Amino acid sequence: MDFSTSKLFGISNKKYVAELLNVEKVKLKNVSSEFVPYRFEQSVKGKKRVLYNPNDAHKAILKKIVRMISQLYLPGYTFGGIKGRNYIDNANVHRNNSYLLLVDIKNFFPSTRDSYIYDLFKNKFEMPPDIAKIFTDLVTVPCESGEGRYLPQGYPTSPILSFFSYLDMYEEILKVTLENNMLFSCYYDDLTLSSNKFIAKSVKRRVTRIIQKYGFEVHPTKSRLVIKRHTKVTGVILKENDIAAPKALLKKLHDTYNLLLSLDKNCTKYTKEEFVDVCNKLQGLISAIKSINDKKKLEMYHNTLSHIRKKYNVPYKRANISTSFETDYGKLIGTLPRHIS
Repeated sequence: MDFSTSKLFGISNKKYVAELLNVEKVKLKNVSSEFVPYRFEQSVKGKKRVLYNPNDAHKAILKKIVRMISQLYLPGYTFGGIKGRNYIDNANVHRNNSYLLLVDIKNFFPSTRDSYIYDLFKNKFEMPPDIAKIFTDLVTVPCESGEGRYLPQGYPTSPILSFFSYLDMYEEILKVTLENNMLFSCYYDDLTLSSNKFIAKSVKRRVTRIIQKYGFEVHPTKSRLVIKRHTKVTGVILKENDIAAPKALLKKLHDTYNLLLSLDKNCTKYTKEEFVDVCNKLQGLISAIKSINDKKKLEMYHNTLSHIRKKYNVPYKRANISTSFETDYGKLIGTLPRHIS
């Protein structure tokens, strides 16, 4: 991997760092106290996740770092958080193989360690220790235990840094797959290995040992060897030489469609913001399913959405609400209270 293709390579003084990131040099003296993100918790599928939201100035710095790291060559086997690649592309890699090894890294982001991020900046981007420390502190937060720091969920830098900071781990796993004539892809903490021949348990053991060597744990119930029979890989169903949208995604489409019909039927009880959000959600779901299976017949959903957007003059952005909803139907939205006694 040639790290010299990035502007981050070989940075040697704080003055240049300040210019590159458009930040006052004095703020780089103690990054961890100058840039303190907002911490909050979010429940996803019943599981609590700790997320961090950097302020606008900090977020702008992080996005600059992402752009400069993105100047590096990105191996074809990684799909998470990379522009132009997604979870569908990840699943597509394995559509023609019958045997799968699914590996889930347990508590991935909270288990990352600043020593690996620091090593990336110091040894691979060839920064002096003080500069590597500045970049490490910009992209990490203190561990809940109080010992060390990690890549937080919510930072725009975390997805790409989680890959490059542990590049050696991924490359070791890739080597195992190549030795066994297998395909390999990774989407954040979801690793998929596939073959047209039976995958031996010894392959799973080797991959597990590699992951453990880098301080991670393999999820015991989510990691398994399977024969491809409607197996789900990063949210996409793998069928025989094909892929399909999962039932949960189709149900979400149907439920959102019914919600939009309810908005249309009772427009006086809903807000303009709700019209924008539900229309956009339905549009996103249609696009997601079509990207998985472009032959899926969704004309009913698409035609209804187009009709309602035109009927009420629904904009695509909330910011445009004040200049939208100019039709006779659009002016009726929200004119009655939601609950009428």
